[in-house]
Amino acid sequence: MNIKFSNFYYLFLTLIVSLLIEGIYSGFYYKVSALVNIIPFKSISSINPYIWNENGFVEILQNIFLLFSIFYFLFFLKNLNLNSESQFYVLFLYCYFFALIYYFLEEISWGQHLFSWESPNFFVEFNNQKETNLHNISNLFNELPRTFLLIWCSLSFIFFKFLNKKTKHKKFAAFIYPNDNLKKISLLLIFFITPDLVIDKFNLHPGHPIDFTTNIRFYEVIDFISFNFIRLSELHELIFDYYILTHSYYLSKNTKLNN
Repeated sequence: MNIKFSNFYYLFLTLIVSLLIEGIYSGFYYKVSALVNIIPFKSISSINPYIWNENGFVEILQNIFLLFSIFYFLFFLKNLNLNSESQFYVLFLYCYFFALIYYFLEEISWGQHLFSWESPNFFVEFNNQKETNLHNISNLFNELPRTFLLIWCSLSFIFFKFLNKKTKHKKFAAFIYPNDNLKKISLLLIFFITPDLVIDKFNLHPGHPIDFTTNIRFYEVIDFISFNFIRLSELHELIFDYYILTHSYYLSKNTKLNN
């Protein structure tokens, strides 16, 4: 299947803008309802659970992206002549492939989200969300892989420039950065990560008061510019998974063209 990147990318951007608009509506509902007469006024604000919670729209879309990523990577491996590649490179490819499968299975709690089984006692006791997965047990299984994903999806175009200068690393360079369109996704991710990172690093957020007011307060400005009126971590993961999907697609496409 030949996909024109620009069409899919602008569709993805439209989706993100739509999610942000809905996030403003839900996250600042008490202000929106005070300004718009036709909307019933309520002193509430929250994320939309059907979009951002477990098994919501965003998480389902993430899983779809990952599933298609696995299929595209399988096509890539099938079209690649592994016998002509170095053992280290082949090992690297399989490690990446199994990491991709692991990531997908963790996201669906190894099938629990699909088949709704009861979590074993171990996960009930140690998992923060009582689910059958590892990433909600410890930061080692959550924050560390997330950091690797962040580096991979946002800085690959920089790694490519370094590796591509060295002849012996050109295979890895072509794998890491199979198409220049990936840079657009990386910059999009950096755009959504940087404000929150800076605010957190310099401890600029004053905290959230319990009371509601229609006046604009400093913490709301901070939430707005850092995109924390939505579940920002889920938006980051959505961009991660879109990057991985696009990366796998271009690997598959490039290998097919070279055969």
